[in-house]
Amino acid sequence: MQTDGGPEFKAEFKANVFKYADRFRVARPYKKNEQSYIESFNRSLRKECLGWSKYRTNQLSSLTRELTDYLMYYHTKRPHMSLGMKTPERFLKELVSDI
Repeated sequence: MQTDGGPEFKAEFKANVFKYADRFRVARPYKKNEQSYIESFNRSLRKECLGWSKYRTNQLSSLTRELTDYLMYYHTKRPHMSLGMKTPERFLKELVSDI
């Protein structure tokens, strides 16, 4: 997992990140190639799933379901221009089969 080092990725996030990821890396400031992947994903997530609203704590369970569904779609059904219009799942399968 990689983040941009914003304030939302401090304290509690750092204490829990390894429950969900094997590796955690903070992108270096002013390195646009490192930030571009995060910014692109964040834009897609907001545009295609969450919108630009602020959410309340009591919405957490429904947001979790919505995000889980979106991530499944994002990785298994949504083609990515950077992967030659393949899904990440298909791209990875093809990459592994070529080895």
